Amino acid sequence: MVLEKKKMIVVLTAFYETLNGGAEQMAQEIAERLGSTYEITVITGRFRRSALKREERPAFTLYRVGLGLKYIDKLLYPWLAALKVQRLKPDIAHAVMESYAGVALVFIKRLYPRAKRILTLQSGDLDDARKQKKLGIKLFWRPIHLVPDKITAISGFLARRAERLGVKRENIRIIPNGVDLTKIPEQAEKIPNRVICVARFSWEKGIEYLIEAWPRVLKKVPTARLVFVGSKVKRGEETASRVNELIKKYKISETIEFKGALPNTQTLVEIKKSSVFICPSLAEGLGIVFIEAQACGVPPIGTRVGGIPDVIQDQENGLLIEPKDPEAIAKAIIRLLTDRELANRLSQRALITVQKYDWANIIEQINKAYQELL
Repeated sequence: MVLEKKKMIVVLTAFYETLNGGAEQMAQEIAERLGSTYEITVITGRFRRSALKREERPAFTLYRVGLGLKYIDKLLYPWLAALKVQRLKPDIAHAVMESYAGVALVFIKRLYPRAKRILTLQSGDLDDARKQKKLGIKLFWRPIHLVPDKITAISGFLARRAERLGVKRENIRIIPNGVDLTKIPEQAEKIPNRVICVARFSWEKGIEYLIEAWPRVLKKVPTARLVFVGSKVKRGEETASRVNELIKKYKISETIEFKGALPNTQTLVEIKKSSVFICPSLAEGLGIVFIEAQACGVPPIGTRVGGIPDVIQDQENGLLIEPKDPEAIAKAIIRLLTDRELANRLSQRALITVQKYDWANIIEQINKAYQELL
């Protein structure tokens, strides 16, 4: 009896294990959960000379391409990844994220057109005018969206972008990022009036608007405390500098705590201990942190941008506000801190709606997309 050879799928993700975003998590879940169904290979950037070029993981093979130099490897990644695909000759090449991995898919169409191509749209900030001015975006923006045989988008916002760029609606499917509900902590000691924001200190997270709102919150709830989890504040960075200036201006440093970047398991515990979650984003592909807050039973506050309205249904499983509005931020936080009946209702409803984001369900949808291509 001759066993049928497994189909080979190459997953392209430039920053596997060097970043901990939704794209990298999706690539990991695909590789680990579908490794018994397909022959899975992950191609990522090398970035460090000490990093191995090839590793055999329990469920998949990991290749790192590049010279081991952080900034150069980012630029080399699309071409080197495409060359590796040409040698591997997979049945499907799946780019997770439209930037570096998406450009690699453009090269793959020329170097190995026999591979079926699938792209997952993840990024909500690439539509911003500041990003659109960059040469790489100008050259590859439309081709990135048009060379795939199928596109998955983590939100309706990104799916509509693909359609505007000329992708046929029947070739687009919305498959969001997920959460591993088994990793959500069962218990954590609640800290009254604790508000948490999980975000890196970059412009698209709108953190300065939250800082501007905080003195208004303190006027109504003097015992409130604001906790940040994410990349540490660094001098010289525009957003970080602005945040520091505002904290000094309003003299609120004693009511704010910066915990820096934490492993995901610790981050979930910090969320679970809090009363309210908020991230006043200016751009967002989906917003996995809002889903994690819902899974932790903490009512989230988000802005009406990008894919956030896919996750938060206003007044049902969280609150939605307009972006760049400190007054709206303050009102929403105060409302959830003072109206515990509302906060509890939103939390209970969120625990129900979050079930659709379980990784087991998401990977099943991705597998179905693979089967359709094959």
